[in-house]
Amino acid sequence: MAALQILIGLIIGKIEKVHDYVQIVFSDSTTLSIFNNYVYDGGSVLGIKGKTVRSVEESDRSVIILFESGESLSIGLDDDDYNGPEAMVLRQEGKSPVVWN
Repeated sequence: MAALQILIGLIIGKIEKVHDYVQIVFSDSTTLSIFNNYVYDGGSVLGIKGKTVRSVEESDRSVIILFESGESLSIGLDDDDYNGPEAMVLRQEGKSPVVWN
């Protein structure tokens, strides 16, 4: 799904763990809520605040968000990565949410 391409060039303004998921708020107020299992290769995922998205790679098995600093955030899309009915939800002001399920 090409919806995540809008994240390229955006800076992460805020990231927080909310109950059992992670919510990322970007510099333009776009919000990405991640409910599935994920791996961040730069230590604590809370450390991505202030980083700029360089690219996004999507496949049937995962979504990988690459940052200009070289780290990546990989969100699993395999059946065993799901913690609920939705993998992720992308919200942009004035647009309908995009849901991965």
